[in-house]
Amino acid sequence: MKARPSRSLLAISTTALALPGIAIADAPPVNSSLSYQVSNYKEDDLSREESPFGDLGRYDIDVHQFQFISPLGRNFSLQVDANYEDISGASPWFTTIGPSGSPIVSLSGASGIEDSRGELSVGTRYYLENGSIGGNIGYSEENDYRATYGGINAERHFNNDLTTVSVSLSYSSDDIFPTDAEIFNRVISEDKSSTSAVVSISQIINQVSTFQTAFSITEQSGFLTDPYKLIDTRPDNKTQIAWSNSYRRYIRGSDAAWHVNYRFYHDDFGVTSHTADMSWHQNFGNTIQVIPMLRYYNQSAADFFTNVDDFSRPATDFQSSDYRLSAFGAISAGLTVKTTVGDWDATLTGERYLADEKYSAFNVSQPSAALIRYFRVSLGLDFSF
Repeated sequence: MKARPSRSLLAISTTALALPGIAIADAPPVNSSLSYQVSNYKEDDLSREESPFGDLGRYDIDVHQFQFISPLGRNFSLQVDANYEDISGASPWFTTIGPSGSPIVSLSGASGIEDSRGELSVGTRYYLENGSIGGNIGYSEENDYRATYGGINAERHFNNDLTTVSVSLSYSSDDIFPTDAEIFNRVISEDKSSTSAVVSISQIINQVSTFQTAFSITEQSGFLTDPYKLIDTRPDNKTQIAWSNSYRRYIRGSDAAWHVNYRFYHDDFGVTSHTADMSWHQNFGNTIQVIPMLRYYNQSAADFFTNVDDFSRPATDFQSSDYRLSAFGAISAGLTVKTTVGDWDATLTGERYLADEKYSAFNVSQPSAALIRYFRVSLGLDFSF
């Protein structure tokens, strides 16, 4: 049988939105564990008002995730992650003005998009008396994209282990080779790279509450344009900064924990966003936990976003009608149920996400015609031995 943590520690340490660079175990695992999760992500079809012609179906993605964690001797641990995705559907191709004077979108065509992605990463960690050092390398490939990445991270405990400082560095080198490049006059082959650094502090406030904060900076360079849009030109460099915070408190009288998270983001494309979410981790006996979650997301538009593609502008001018660069807000709600039976843990999650310019606290001068709405369902199984 695997060792069980205390109820209060379990409740405040199981976070609904882990902060980057600080989700590190304090000691090597005692047992090995094998995990599998299957998820389905399904975007709502567009309406005929949004897309009067052609297919209306958007992305439908099945995801399979595998993870193996095991101790290696007294001070090392090994972690292996493998992911596989099946992707079908369509994405926005270009935008124009519709008969009513509002923007409309044409999709790329559901019958033409069938793809899969495989990913494998291997990591190890060495545990010291007052901290740990780790690293990982990984590889991901699909029929038009290839990424090789790696990272190192370290943490150090202070103040009688009540304070933990963590740092991490990562690098990714990506190759892009769009399908049907000659037919649609797309680029044949391009590349880009990304370098990230994260510094975080975790503080145990008392026996029932913790606070974590993290600051990250990411530099991207190379081909950052979407090659599958009919017209899309973006700068070849982008700097991203993010400030993430998490507060967790165990409520003894309810045998539950309250998690609150906030994230600020800004990049030099001109996008600023705020994300706030909270979840309630309610224990029922020793084997069941129910977690309702609510999240609000809000962002401003990129400086070069346009909701109607302008084909008269020079090709060198920056412009993009990508809905992900528009100003909008989004609300999502989810429910997770976890149960333990012997050495097995099972997790079932459902989430509904709705994006709309009406939800934005920023000024929306150009509403996008292709904001997404989706359902996500996942089932996970964990076995310790």
